[in-house]
Amino acid sequence: MKKIVCAFIAGASLMLAGAAHASPIGFEDVATGGDFASLSDLNPYAGLSWGSDWYAGDESIDGFANGAHSGSNFAVNGFGDAPMNVSSAAGFNFAGAWFATPAGASDKAGWINISAYDALNQFIGSTGNIAIGDSYQWVAASFSNVAMLTITRDSGWYVMDDFTTVAAAGSVPVPATPLLLGIGMLALGLGRRLNRRG
Repeated sequence: MKKIVCAFIAGASLMLAGAAHASPIGFEDVATGGDFASLSDLNPYAGLSWGSDWYAGDESIDGFANGAHSGSNFAVNGFGDAPMNVSSAAGFNFAGAWFATPAGASDKAGWINISAYDALNQFIGSTGNIAIGDSYQWVAASFSNVAMLTITRDSGWYVMDDFTTVAAAGSVPVPATPLLLGIGMLALGLGRRLNRRG
């Protein structure tokens, strides 16, 4: 019984540690005031450098009532035709993001493609062309040690939310540390109690 309880606690600790590693960027702290706000003006925003055509918006903007996957803010591709870039000199691990097309846009993207490059500008991988529509869908990427992401599309508008980075293996974000410490102390206490009974 003691081994089962210890295995359960260890498994729960690992699951909580893994969940704590994910860091979605929801753009909620960007002041939009019912209009588009340039993300590149905030660089580095959320520890990343955003290309000049990235904007944050909120659902009060005409045609963007479905713009956010969570909360009320989102990121949107800008007014140029160049690929959208997100970069970091330190490198980051990218899990994916949620994408949709704005319901009120007359020119909507039909697909997006996310490609990743390392610090030497060597190709890491690509999601391939992923079809998107008015309802949000998760586009998984799982790219490690990324220096730059490029997001291309056929044409038109798309919105993105909950851009998710993942901490490197072995590192535990500060908010997760007290939780894991508490679970470890609980496991020690239960172990001692079971040893006294046995």
